Amino acid sequence: MRKLKKWQLFSIIGASLAVVVGALFFMFLNGGNSSETAAESKPYVQQAKEGSIASSVLLTGNVTANNEQYIYYDSTKGDLDSVLVNVGDQVAAGQALVTYKSAEAQAAYDAAVRAVNKADRQLHDLETNGVTVNTTGDEETDGQSVAQAQRSADSQAADLRDARADAVDNMNKAQAALNALTVTSTADGTVVEVNRDVSKSTTGTTQTLVHVVSNGNLQVKGELSEYNLANLSVGQEVTITSKVYPDKKWTGKISYISNYPKDGQQATAAPAAGSSGTGTASSSKYPYTVDITSEIGELKQGFSVNLEVKNNTQGILVPASSVVADGDKNYVWTLEKGIAKKVEVTLGNADAENQEISSGLTKDSKVITNPTDSLKDGQEVKSYEEAN
Repeated sequence: MRKLKKWQLFSIIGASLAVVVGALFFMFLNGGNSSETAAESKPYVQQAKEGSIASSVLLTGNVTANNEQYIYYDSTKGDLDSVLVNVGDQVAAGQALVTYKSAEAQAAYDAAVRAVNKADRQLHDLETNGVTVNTTGDEETDGQSVAQAQRSADSQAADLRDARADAVDNMNKAQAALNALTVTSTADGTVVEVNRDVSKSTTGTTQTLVHVVSNGNLQVKGELSEYNLANLSVGQEVTITSKVYPDKKWTGKISYISNYPKDGQQATAAPAAGSSGTGTASSSKYPYTVDITSEIGELKQGFSVNLEVKNNTQGILVPASSVVADGDKNYVWTLEKGIAKKVEVTLGNADAENQEISSGLTKDSKVITNPTDSLKDGQEVKSYEEAN
C-alpha cells in the first residue's frame, strides 16, 4: 500500500466535504422550491358576487340656492321710485320689492278710466231717457216715428257698449302697465343684495337692484367634461365634501345634466397632419345640477365642494386577479364539479380589487382567483381552497 502524503490526504477530504455540502445544499434548494411551487400552484376558488364597482368619478361644484331671483334695473319701466327691502329681510311670495314711477303709464290709465266712465254715463242716459219723438197725432205716422227712434236708440246703445268695451280693454292694459311698475318676490326667501345707487346707463350694463334666494334646499351646480357626460346619468347618488368641514359629508342626487355645451361652446379640433392650421384641442363643458338630499347643516351658499358619484349599476363581480387576457379576448377560469373550465367573458368597469363581468358568468359561478399558465381546459383539480 502506498502511503499518501499529508497534503494529498487533506485534498481528498476537502473534496469529499465539498461534494457532501453541495449535495445537501442542492437538496435544500430543491426541497424549498418544491414546497413554494406547490403552495403557489394550489388554486384558490371564490364564488362570483353581485354588486357595484366603486366609482372613481370626482366632480367639483358650487353650492347655490335651488331658487333665486335677480331684479335688474329696467329703465323702460320708468324712473326708479323705491327699493322696499333691505339685506337680511325675510320676504314672502308676492311681496313688493321694487317700485317704479311712470307719468306716461299713469296718464294712459287715467285716460282709459275716463273713457269707461264717459261710455257708462252715455249708456245710462240712453237707457233711462231714451230718445224724444215728435208726434203729429197721426197714428200711422207717429208709429213709424217711434219705431225709427227705437232703432236709432238701439244702434246708439250698441255703439256705446262697444266703445265701453274698448275703453275697458284699454283700462286693463293700462292697469297691467301700472302693476308692472311694482316688482314682487316670486318665492319665500332672504334678501342677500340691495343696490339703490343705479343710473340710466346707455351701455347695456346690467345693474342688480335686489337679489333674493329661496329658503328651500340647496343645490350644487358645476360643469362636466365630455368624458363624464358619457358616463353619468340623472338619478345617480353622490357624496359631497367641503374643505371647510373636512370631517363632514352630505348626500345628493344628480337632477340635471345638459346635453349641450355651456354657452353653445364647441370643442376645437387639432389641425390635421400637414395642414397649416393652428387650432388646439379643447374639451367642451356641460352644466349639471345636484339636489342636496341630506340636512344642510353647516353647508352654505357659495361653498366650493367636491362630489364623488356613486355607481348604481349592479353587475357580476370577480377578483381582478382572476381575469386572464389572451390577445384581444379575456377569460376567467371556473371550477365546475372539480373540473377547470376556461370561459370567455366581456369586461365592464373595474376598481383596485374587483372586475365587473358584463357577460359570460353568473353570480353562482366559482372562479379560480390565481390561475396559472399550467392550467388546461378540462383539467381535474383535486385540491383547492375556498376563498371568502
